[in-house]
Amino acid sequence: MKLREELITPMKTHFEIRSVRKMAGNALAAIFVLCLFSLAITAQAPPNPPPPPENISAGALIIPMDNVNQGNGAGTTFNLRAYGLANLFLQNNIPVKWAIKPNKAKDATDFTANVSRISGNVGVAGPANINFSGGPFIIPGEYDTPSLRSMITTFNNSGVDVVVYKTNQATTADIRYNLSHKPKIAVGPDGGNFGTGVHQTLFQAAGIPNFVSVTDDIINTNSCYTLATQAHSTSSEFVNLYKQFVQSGGNLLLQCASIRTFENNLSGHFQTTPQGYSVFGTGTNDFPTGSAVNTTLIYPEGSMPFNQFIGILANQDGAVTEYAYASGGGPENDNRVSVRNGGGESAKYVATVSELGAPGVAGSAVFELGGHDYTRTQSGASEIERLNGQRMILNAVFVPVTRPVACGLQQAEVLGYKSVRRFNDRQGGPPLIAGDTLEWIIDYVNNSAVDVSNFNIRDEISAFDGVITGNLTLVPGSNSVTVLSGGATATRNTNYDGLGDDTTSDLLATGAFLPIGGRIQVKVRTTINLLGPGGQPHPDGQILYNQTIASGAQLVTTVKSDAIDHTNTTVFGIDTPPDDSLLQLQNVGVLDPTIARIKGRPTAANASIEGEVRTEFGGPIVNALVTVINAATGEAKSTRTTSAGTFIISELGLGELYVVTVQHKRYRFTDGPLTFTLSDNVSGLAFIGKLPTVKGGRGMETSKISAVKPRK
Repeated sequence: MKLREELITPMKTHFEIRSVRKMAGNALAAIFVLCLFSLAITAQAPPNPPPPPENISAGALIIPMDNVNQGNGAGTTFNLRAYGLANLFLQNNIPVKWAIKPNKAKDATDFTANVSRISGNVGVAGPANINFSGGPFIIPGEYDTPSLRSMITTFNNSGVDVVVYKTNQATTADIRYNLSHKPKIAVGPDGGNFGTGVHQTLFQAAGIPNFVSVTDDIINTNSCYTLATQAHSTSSEFVNLYKQFVQSGGNLLLQCASIRTFENNLSGHFQTTPQGYSVFGTGTNDFPTGSAVNTTLIYPEGSMPFNQFIGILANQDGAVTEYAYASGGGPENDNRVSVRNGGGESAKYVATVSELGAPGVAGSAVFELGGHDYTRTQSGASEIERLNGQRMILNAVFVPVTRPVACGLQQAEVLGYKSVRRFNDRQGGPPLIAGDTLEWIIDYVNNSAVDVSNFNIRDEISAFDGVITGNLTLVPGSNSVTVLSGGATATRNTNYDGLGDDTTSDLLATGAFLPIGGRIQVKVRTTINLLGPGGQPHPDGQILYNQTIASGAQLVTTVKSDAIDHTNTTVFGIDTPPDDSLLQLQNVGVLDPTIARIKGRPTAANASIEGEVRTEFGGPIVNALVTVINAATGEAKSTRTTSAGTFIISELGLGELYVVTVQHKRYRFTDGPLTFTLSDNVSGLAFIGKLPTVKGGRGMETSKISAVKPRK
């Protein structure tokens, strides 16, 4: 945690702050829910209900995936290396968002943004508003560093430049997946050399080097691959092992002859009931099939990740070009149709996707695609139609998976939140002054598909960039673990002193564990020192900024905490910060430090006078007029007492002589005005008024003015 202190201008009114925080809090909660939802949705079925659009800040990077902005002006080609750049980011621990609008028609717009081009030479230079389609990739703005720009330059130097845009203004986009896995592809052996190099050639063309040609026997439950592919398999000996790989959370792509080999095997049936598929194509005597058909192709689900390409798919030749449920058979494992034939051949499918995993678990998707080799030129198929077949295979690479933690193929995603409240009790005065004790409440939630071991939270007390300021003092032994849920384990660090950027500033003992869906909450208390740096009183309005830093074995970067308060409802889905937590201003999409604002010694023109007006019996006098007059300038400031009889007049100058008077239409204050030189904030001032006597009674009673007490 880094802590810094500085003077700021006075904040808005309490009402205004609450209004801003409520809106920001709701947005923060929506983002949190969205992140959880992205793990729970299935690989191809549309989200139901769709999650809310996510805020995309100015400065985010966009890799367009349409044929104009990533192809040419006519939209007749596409640069497959766009997938390679997205893959490069993931391999280097840079998260990527895959934007796909739910329930869209095929080729419809996913989102619109005002952008300028930072890489490539097609599309538009900008600034311009662009409609993005085809499932564009987004990189959050905070990752746009010189290192990332260098990655783009180096990658583009190895082939055709990939177009990348930068957002000039904030926008929103429907995010289908927050990608955090590192693709690693196992390319299975070909049958009879008919499929030699089909997938290898494609991945090389796309600039995706992280594939391995494997033998079938190494694929199993613990295999460290995200996607296994079979371009033309004729051997079903190890179908059972591939089934185990899929059921453990890996994804599988079957193409052409592999569909019949795997799907119709007793150990297979990834998408069908035991009757399997009847297959059709341009097979040989060694691989008999029904006759291929060539009709207009239909795309039933435009928002399916498998279908993120613009235009139509080639009717490619091959041993299996389309397939249909065999007589008496049907779909299994939520099998969905991606591409089918039209007209009277609508029961014959060209591409389908199923899922074998448990609900809410990423991966276990099986993609099946007819057609032998979409890189091969054949009569009647345009370049973009063949490229679209290649894009379907590349889309399968980016669908999230679940793999063993030991494989190191997934980034963990942990979210941190912090609130703060005054811990001590006292009578009257402002919300926070020197001498008060603060209780910081820190929560971290594992919102990924990866367990985090050796988890810890670093909290440096009263430090800014490693320099101790001396504004806060730790309450010894106050760090405590207060919530463990979802299988999380942690104990407090008994050596915690919050001094220095080292292990003595770790709130937890070594070995804490934050599993998938787990939560760890820690509380720690600090006292605001009576004097600030140099032994001087704290200036009025000073703000203490506080932010913790979490780390763990599976976290690719440290994770800062975000500021929240009691207006952030359902952030955790369990409870909310205490009602007395201090209000926080929130920039949505930015990890804000948590703040505590001190009411301290005023600056030259920022002193105040506070007090109350009451009757002799202690009741409040409402709507009394309190006036403060600068004796030297004659400048007057007035206010009315509240329903509680209190008042405050601010922005007064130190060292000035002031005259304070009180008036009310019913009560009398006859002791005369109060006159004094203002040398500090004044609180505890009390004016007591009495009603005048009625005729025949006592004379008019005088008011009483209590002693003036400097604010503590």
